Amino acid sequence: MRIRKILIEGLAREKILKHGLQAGEVENALLHGNPKITKERYRRYVAITSHNRYITVIFEYANFNAEVITAYKSSDWQIRKYQRK
Repeated sequence: MRIRKILIEGLAREKILKHGLQAGEVENALLHGNPKITKERYRRYVAITSHNRYITVIFEYANFNAEVITAYKSSDWQIRKYQRK
């Protein structure tokens, strides 16, 4: 999956800040963090990535653009899943 542009709109930006992350941190993690991406339902994807710390990003993908829905620090089971893949 190629991601050229990451879109973080108003409500998603608020959710990310609420979870203790910065928008730039999420962008760097998706673009440079070697994410493990799985397709979920409703055209949504889940990416678990490790750039500076483990982050889980939920986003929609269309036309090489990733529109972030939310992002948060990964839980222990998500980190183990990332390390297995």
